Amino acid sequence: MRFFSSRLLALLPLSLLLIWGLTFLPRARASEQALVFTVVATKEGEADHSVHRITYTIAADAMRIDSPGPDGNRSYIWNLSTRTVAALDNDKKTYHADSLDKIMGFVDFSQLLGQYAGNNPKDRIIEGTTSRMVAGVSCTDRTILHRFKGRVVGMVNGDQKIVLCQAKTFPGSDLYGAFQQALARLAAKNSPKSASPLPGISPLSLETVRTTDYSKGFLVKILSTLHLYDSSRIPVRTREREAVESLSVMPAPPGAFSIPASYRKEASPGK
Repeated sequence: MRFFSSRLLALLPLSLLLIWGLTFLPRARASEQALVFTVVATKEGEADHSVHRITYTIAADAMRIDSPGPDGNRSYIWNLSTRTVAALDNDKKTYHADSLDKIMGFVDFSQLLGQYAGNNPKDRIIEGTTSRMVAGVSCTDRTILHRFKGRVVGMVNGDQKIVLCQAKTFPGSDLYGAFQQALARLAAKNSPKSASPLPGISPLSLETVRTTDYSKGFLVKILSTLHLYDSSRIPVRTREREAVESLSVMPAPPGAFSIPASYRKEASPGK
């Protein structure tokens, strides 16, 4: 479960992460429209450089993520109608599935380390005033200055600057918004005691640049002195960039939101 969820959450755009039976959708009809965009994700750090291309196909009640990479060619299908998420291994022709409720309730390890904005009331948010173009769409920068303090394993501390170029209006924004609202309604059903209204449509981040400067926390220094922890594994700085390369609305490919009949079902990791 841990492997499945952490890998899956890592592929989601930040704007989607901020919102809150195994029967899969029928084969997509030619008339069913979908928002399709490709994100190029790069990561740079000490002895660490990677480039990863991820394609998202989003309809009103389903989403597919295609993530080919050096660790394998995988796809993920979110089905809001049946509240399931499936992970496909396209190399082995296998798949496993889990409850959407369980996936949404999972806390990623990097979140436990406090590395995402919103965990510190002292975060500063700077709204940009000038628009620029990314993938042919106008977007405006929103900068978050975040200081995180780890709460587990080593107490790694640091400062983070996140710059998101966000757009509220773009081709397929109606499909993007419909999927967000459907996901928010499912989250609301899981918390019936909450009287909070459904959140508004989150903008799409066409580009996200996250720069993190790490420092060794108090516990890290103690453990290093006692030779119980290798603090050299902590990078000095990392820079991550996710940018939408292309974005369009087109008919969903046949079978985009269904599992190929030839794929063999496997138990979810951790079960």
